[in-house]
Amino acid sequence: MILALIPSLFAYREMSTVRKRLKPVEIASDLTNVFIEVRRQEKNFLLLKDQDSLQQLRKQIGMLKGNIDDIEADIIGEIGSENYTALRQAIIEYERIVQQLADNFVLQHASLNELTRLGRDIEPQLSGDDLRTFLVLRRDEKNLIIYRDANAIERFRNVFTSLRSVNSPELTRYAAAAEKLYLLYYAEKSHDAEMRKYAADIQAFAESVLQGEREDIDNLLTTSMYLLLVSLITILATGIIINTRLARSIVRPIRVLEKFTQRVATGDFSDPPVIEGSNEIAALSTALNQMASRLKDTVHSLELAIRNLHDKQGQLVEAEKLASLGRIAAGVAHEINNPLAIINEKAGLMQDILQLSEDFPHKAKFLEQIDGIFNSINRCRTITHRLLGFARRVEVTIEPFELNEAIHETVTFLQNDIASKLVRIDLNLSGDLPEIRSDKIQMEQVFLNLIKNAVDAVAEGGIISISTSRSDDRFVLVSISDNGPGIPEEMIPHIFEPFFTTKERGKGTGLGLFVSHAILKKLGGKIQVQSEPGRGTTFLIDIPVRILPDKEASP
Repeated sequence: MILALIPSLFAYREMSTVRKRLKPVEIASDLTNVFIEVRRQEKNFLLLKDQDSLQQLRKQIGMLKGNIDDIEADIIGEIGSENYTALRQAIIEYERIVQQLADNFVLQHASLNELTRLGRDIEPQLSGDDLRTFLVLRRDEKNLIIYRDANAIERFRNVFTSLRSVNSPELTRYAAAAEKLYLLYYAEKSHDAEMRKYAADIQAFAESVLQGEREDIDNLLTTSMYLLLVSLITILATGIIINTRLARSIVRPIRVLEKFTQRVATGDFSDPPVIEGSNEIAALSTALNQMASRLKDTVHSLELAIRNLHDKQGQLVEAEKLASLGRIAAGVAHEINNPLAIINEKAGLMQDILQLSEDFPHKAKFLEQIDGIFNSINRCRTITHRLLGFARRVEVTIEPFELNEAIHETVTFLQNDIASKLVRIDLNLSGDLPEIRSDKIQMEQVFLNLIKNAVDAVAEGGIISISTSRSDDRFVLVSISDNGPGIPEEMIPHIFEPFFTTKERGKGTGLGLFVSHAILKKLGGKIQVQSEPGRGTTFLIDIPVRILPDKEASP
């Protein structure tokens, strides 16, 4: 028994060391849990960009700094004073970058409002080619806001160069506002990358401490097992009974804990071991159970955070859909204003004629009816002005043009895309089409979206067929077909929805067909699709020869 006491004392020392080493493990685990919450609030802040999410993020950073400040001196000795100082400095830098991002978001909001305001103020001041060029510039403004990259600002600069002949201080401020907004976007990317770097350093440090302490504990447990085996051999010399009891009281619980840690490593938190007593193994069991429970809660919190993020993304998509519907409603409201103005003018003329004419039967009744017309016009104006409050006006320019010529211009515009894939364009354009009176630019936008989609859909060397024909006296039919892979039947009801795309991730915005459908609907036309997987897709477009009276803008 005296000989057995020596290795038992060594085993006791190792168990005490294990117990001491559990403190850094708990601290590292707490830091990891708090930092996971910091990262979750960071994602909310980057997504929402508001003061509430910023305050929540600052609160979590303060908790993280408090945990770092509460680390005891002996624990600092375990993890190293240099590592401890580097961790504190990384957290300080992380907090500084968060503040820089918050300031950047405020400046972004102000610059975006200024850019939009200047664009709305300049647009009524231009006409002719300058107005058309400026409308292209406004489109590039939207691309800059959406994509935030160098290509978007470069396109904006190129279009703005063609407007330098226009002497307008507001136009110069408009371009400066776009440049400032791009610099803010660029700075945001830089801050975001720097913030993620410090976050990765902090997380790596916490994980390295946790991993290192786990390895040390595992080594200590392994050493203890060997010492216990030595004790077992020594005890065998003195008696089998003592040997059996010692094995049952020490070796078996350690093996239970080892199996439990292996299950935890695979993500199985079920059946935690229950080891009663007040010895080191029982304490280790309690600590491991607590650590497993915290790790399980952390995993659950992370899954919940991911689900919440998906919900927020869904809400963002719904907001974008509502914004698109608002713009469409504004366009419809604008188109209604033109015939209302004509009705108002004609009714006023009728009222003047009646008031200047001699009395005749039912004259008062006529004037009363005309007053009713004025009341109805004012009511319609009130409704359209409310609709226009949701989005800016979208003007429709009516002009005569040749449909076949517009298709030729669109195909020529896409010639580089067509040539790069060796696509063959078969044109079967009818020669007896009437002259179309509609918005040529928006109609070409529809053709551009559909032909570009067809080019993207077909394989190299594919075939795209475009034909025109006379439907009846009021409509012309345009057919655009490809021999691509087709559209699955279950996706066809959704292809005209905003942000829905069948292309690979990153190769489509899901807005082309939605915009085309909206334009045709606005211009009095319609679009249909026929598709079968493996047999290609055909889009049928009905275009009115003359835009419907309720769609046509006033001269």
